[in-house]
Amino acid sequence: MLGVPKDEKPTLISRLAGMPVIHRAIRTFRVQEVVGAALSVHPVRRRLSRTGAEYRVRCLESFLMADEIFQRRIYREAFEGLDVTSFVDLGSNVGYFPVFAAELTGRRDLVGLAVDGNRAMADETQWHVDHNDFARVKAPWGIVGYPSDVKEATFYQNPSNVSCSAQPILNPNVPSKGRITAVTVPTVDVSRAWSEHAGDLRVDVVKVDVEGFEREVLRTCGELLARTSSVVIEWHKWIASQDEVESLLRDQGFVRFRTISEDPHCGVAVYRPRAS
Repeated sequence: MLGVPKDEKPTLISRLAGMPVIHRAIRTFRVQEVVGAALSVHPVRRRLSRTGAEYRVRCLESFLMADEIFQRRIYREAFEGLDVTSFVDLGSNVGYFPVFAAELTGRRDLVGLAVDGNRAMADETQWHVDHNDFARVKAPWGIVGYPSDVKEATFYQNPSNVSCSAQPILNPNVPSKGRITAVTVPTVDVSRAWSEHAGDLRVDVVKVDVEGFEREVLRTCGELLARTSSVVIEWHKWIASQDEVESLLRDQGFVRFRTISEDPHCGVAVYRPRAS
């Protein structure tokens, strides 16, 4: 999960998310299962003011994601100074980023690609796309970060939907919510998928949040990055350092534009092409 932007005070929900005792209590009292069962029947829904786009909450962790994305607008700096008409979302989770992008830009006609390796999360992303009539956004299920000749790969699913990844190592500083399940899922060649969906169109914003698989993603999407104007990426410190991520982006011609947030677990920063 994302941290708190450097110039903002943490909200109550973000402070609770940073407390290990809360994570242990969630597992001990099976809070995820109880809340998830209730939300599956009666999801919380919120309508946004600018576009009328709507998002729903059907998972416990989605309350935190909604706070980060819609209340604190943690991704807004990735859009700064750009007339955004297109995006790629790698690690879409429940699909809030496309909704946020539409609300921030005032556009429901954004061209987008939103990918997640968790089938339930890909389905939830698809719900947000369909419900909001984002006709030019595709939401395929699959893993990114593999060479184009690899058609299937292992994905590690965790009871916490924000901890699923193509790599199995959980944050050692955050108590686990339960057992990891390894499943086989299709891979997505994101550069090819974008070309098939959008042709030669440039990508204004690429968002990467893949829970520790960011190095592999950056190594395999050079063709996509070559046509990208802004990258916002979360690095997960127990797997990849900012220096490693930054080096890979530098090799693709990007420099750091702004660090959004950083805490003991992860960091988020925006990168732009060196020439810009």
